[in-house]
Amino acid sequence: MKIFLDSADIKQIKKWLPIISGVTTNPSILEKDKGDPVEIGKLINPMPLSVEACGDFQTDAYYWVGKIPNAVIKIPLLGANKSYDNMKLIKKLSDEGIPINCTALFSLGQIILAEKVGARYVSLFAGRVDDEGGDSYRVIKDGMRYLESTDREHRAELIVGSIRTVGNVMEAFRAGADIITIPPPILEKMMNHEYSRKTVIQFEEAYGRIPKRN
Repeated sequence: MKIFLDSADIKQIKKWLPIISGVTTNPSILEKDKGDPVEIGKLINPMPLSVEACGDFQTDAYYWVGKIPNAVIKIPLLGANKSYDNMKLIKKLSDEGIPINCTALFSLGQIILAEKVGARYVSLFAGRVDDEGGDSYRVIKDGMRYLESTDREHRAELIVGSIRTVGNVMEAFRAGADIITIPPPILEKMMNHEYSRKTVIQFEEAYGRIPKRN
């Protein structure tokens, strides 16, 4: 399982560089963290940086690919207009060799369609699935079973996002997800443990009481 960092905060990205395999962003994260995708791309290169295409998705995709060599373009399967979807665009850009992260997926059916049009990554918003009373564990499990059965030379990888708790991370791990994209506060909770600190304090105090080496 690979870990991506769901953040545009340069300080946090630098902190977690030893354990991450990529970074994911979206417009809300970029606005909150005041992040610069070009700067982030340079920092983590050659690891992938997911940047969301907005507005005119095709024009925006070409813009980011031109600016960031390691960019992966996030394009939702569905558009904001109820009668619109992005399947043809994802297929077109994928065929041109542009890596696509098909985002805002909520079901196994959507994972299947995103893979069929050539997405490099398929992003399941697991936390939001659970918010609506769904079973994200089952969707991840079934999604991985489907992706592992495909005959593409380089199959799509499943990214589990919308992580709210450490428990969400553990569930995604148990379900066999390829990648989990995790915000910095959740990584902090994963790392810290009261008894780990107490144990280290105990060892340091004991070290202070033993005779010192010459």
